[in-house]
Amino acid sequence: MSNIIDCHCHLGFGHDYQQSIAKQLKEMDYFGINKAVICPVDKFLAVDNKKGNDFILKAAKKYPDRFYVFSTANPWFGKKAIKELKRSINEGARGIKLHPSIQGFLLCDDLVYPIVELACEYKLPIYFHTGTPAYSQPMHVAELALRFPEANLIMGHMGSTDFWIDAVPAAQLASNIFVDTSWSLPDKIRHAIDSLGVDRVLFGSDSPLSTYSVELGCLNATSLDENEKVMLMGNNLLRLIGELS
Repeated sequence: MSNIIDCHCHLGFGHDYQQSIAKQLKEMDYFGINKAVICPVDKFLAVDNKKGNDFILKAAKKYPDRFYVFSTANPWFGKKAIKELKRSINEGARGIKLHPSIQGFLLCDDLVYPIVELACEYKLPIYFHTGTPAYSQPMHVAELALRFPEANLIMGHMGSTDFWIDAVPAAQLASNIFVDTSWSLPDKIRHAIDSLGVDRVLFGSDSPLSTYSVELGCLNATSLDENEKVMLMGNNLLRLIGELS
C-alpha cells in the first residue's frame, strides 16, 4: 500500500484521553500511515470548541502532508456553532466531527439540522460517533441520511460496541451513509464490504482510544483484495473530501 489514510483520530489533551502531535506522527510513521484525519478530544468536543479546533488546525498547517482536519462545534451552541464551523472551514477544515453522547444531543434530533445543512452547503462529510446508548445509534444515522440525501454521513465505529448489529441494516437504507472500521472485527468489516460495497467503507483507528496495532491487525485479518485495500484504506476518504473524482 502506497497511500494509507486514517479517517479518524484525535489530537489534544482532554479529560479522558490525550494525544500529542509528536506521538501521533511517531505512530503513523511506525505503522506506515501516510495521512490522518484529526479531530479534537473530549473536552474540546463538548465545551471549548474553538480552542480544540485551533489546536488541530495549527497541527495541519504545520504538517499539511500528514493531517486533514475535521473540526467540531456543539450543536447546542446554535448560531455560535455555525459561526465556529464556518471559521474553521475557512481555515482549512475538510469535514465535521460530531459526538452526540459527549455533546449531549440525540443524533437524529432537529438540533443538528443546521450543521448538516452547513455541511451540505460546503460539500463536506460529517463523521458521527455511534454506538453509545441512547444518543448515537445507527438507525439515527439512517433517519438523518434519509432526511438529507445530499449529505455524506460517516457512521463512526459502525455502531460499536452496543449497536454493531444495526450498522449494516441502517447503512443499507441510505446510500449516503459511509462506515469506518474502527473497533470492528474482521468478519464485521467483511460483512460491511459485501453488503454495502467497498466504496462505502473507510479505514479508521480512533487513536488514541484504540491503536494501530489492533485496528490494522483486524484489517490484515480481513480477506481483502488489492483493489479493496486501495479504496478502503485511502481513496474512499479522498473522494469524500473532494481530492478524487
